[in-house]
Formats: sequence, structure tokens, C-alpha cells
Amino acid sequence: MPRSILTLSALGPAELADLELRAAMSAVGARFAGESRGRIVVLCAEARPYARVAVEVAAAGMGLSTLHVGADEVAALGDLGVAARTLGEHAPASVLVGFTAARAQAYAAATPGPVLVADGGSGDPVGALADLLALKALGPLAQHRLAVVGDASPRSLDLAVALATLGGSVAFAHPVGFAPDPERLTLVRERAALSGAAVLDTDSLIDGLRDATAVLVEPWPEGESERFRAFSLQRHQLRVVRAHAGILHRAPERRGPELSTTLADDPSWWAPTQRALAVPAAAALLSSLFQAGARRAVIG
Repeated sequence: MPRSILTLSALGPAELADLELRAAMSAVGARFAGESRGRIVVLCAEARPYARVAVEVAAAGMGLSTLHVGADEVAALGDLGVAARTLGEHAPASVLVGFTAARAQAYAAATPGPVLVADGGSGDPVGALADLLALKALGPLAQHRLAVVGDASPRSLDLAVALATLGGSVAFAHPVGFAPDPERLTLVRERAALSGAAVLDTDSLIDGLRDATAVLVEPWPEGESERFRAFSLQRHQLRVVRAHAGILHRAPERRGPELSTTLADDPSWWAPTQRALAVPAAAALLSSLFQAGARRAVIG
């Protein structure tokens, strides 16, 4: 397992399987021993309450205390390299919430302790792992075909790479001009080629949805409603997905025209499951920063 986890895309099959095991153990009551000295510093460059809550609840369950640093204080840190070195001397680990990819990488390079990113520009390991666990609860990951609808976020790209690494297929459906980041899309294709999975990148919503076991709906970019209107997910379009396919959403509490309001009351709406799994996902990731083996846990 890497010293720091800024994105799930950096992890291979064995490391992802290890995180799955850790999360499953946490979900049934296992408690991983934390690092007793000091507090984990949770730096929030932007207000991302659900990511912060998942991390802090998971940390508390591990016997770890946390110290929250808000957006105004993060902005006042000054030189990030100096700040990272200073904070790292007093905290066993840092969690970066809402950081851009460049700032997260700079912080991780300078601090002496491990770093976990949550809901950031480099990826969203906590959210993406929760989504991966939601898929696994329905069936083996290698049997899934995930459809990502809209402008793929770092979280959905993290999920896509992880799923492809473990043998699941992925389809990206988006308007022309909104293809996923080329480097991340190439990585999804490379991982899929190794695992025997398939990847589709299309500007046809129906082609992207066809035979999907799960659909991840992305919020529309601000000011782009006209270009995305044809990609609003409606109930009748789900005729092409597999039976019992689930619907996921990166920010269900702020869902908008990208999703029919009636679908949020459907049994296929998995958002509550995503939120519930964020805590064991965070526990799995935090424990991996301190412990090499997932089996070093106590049921209690």
C-alpha cells in the first residue's frame, strides 16, 4: 500500500482487494487500532461536510482523535511545503478535503507523515471506495458494467479505474466536448485490458446505459444546462439497463435536473447506501495508512 493515498487510481488489484477486506471488517464491527500519538489533522480547503463527517466518524471508531482546520485557516497557512512539514511533525497523518490535485501532491511531498485525500481534485478515495462497496453488495465486481453519465468527476474516475482494475466494465456517456480526462481514460482502458473488461466512451446516452448494472449520474456543470439536457436520466431510459440496476449520485442532497425526481424514490436509488458505506470506506483507508495487514483488527 502506498505511503499516502491521493487517488484510488494509484492502487493495483491486491491493494484494492485489501481495502475491500478492511471495509468489510469495519462494517461488521472490527476496530482497527489507530496511532495513539497526537491527532489526525483534517484540513478542509473547501466545505465538504459529508467527506469530513465520514473521516471523523471513522477515526473516532478507531480510537483516533481529529483536529479540524477550516477553509479560512487553510488559506492562512502560507507556503504549503512549510505548512506540511510543520503539521506533519505534530500529527501522525493528514487528511486533505477539497484540495486541488496540485496542492494535495505538494502537501504529500513535503509532509513527513502519510496523507489521505477526501473529495479532492486528484480523486476521492473515500467516496469512490464507498461506491465500489455498493456495487460489490449487489454482485461480484467483475460482473458489473458501470455507466457514468455526464461530466466525469475525479470521484467517478477513481471508481472507474478501480472497477476496471478488478474486472468490471465501464461506459462514459456525455455530450460532445465533455469526454473524461484523457490520461485517466487511458488508464481506465489499460486496466480494463489487463483484467479482461470493456470500456466505452460515447456521446449517446442510450448506448452508454445499455446493459448497465449501475448508473452513476453526475451533476451538470454550471451554465451548461442546454448542452446536458439530453443527458437527463429519465425512468423510460432505464429500459435498456439490466434488471435491478442501481442509480448512484455523487451529491444526492444537491441533485438537480440531471435526474428525474421520481427516480430518487425508486428502490434502485442507492444514494443512502453510498452515504452509509462512506464510514467503513474511510476506516479502511485510514487503517491502511497505519497498518500493513488488514487482518490486524479486533472484533468488538
